[in-house]
Amino acid sequence: EALFMNSKLISGVTEFLNTEGELRELKNFIKSYEEGAAASFSRAVETVETNVRWQRLYKEELFQWLTKSVT
Repeated sequence: EALFMNSKLISGVTEFLNTEGELRELKNFIKSYEEGAAASFSRAVETVETNVRWQRLYKEELFQWLTKSVT
């Protein structure tokens, strides 16, 4: 049960990280605590990497679309 709760906590904390800097900080943090929750950390890194890629690919396009929609 504790492992499940740790997994949910890690997922919840990292779900909205989306910058290269945040990804780098997460990876540095994981190096210190890798033993206990390796699978959760692995999923968290995958999620943040996906968020970073999405932001890099679509952030400007979304911003332009929102700007046109508001005006």
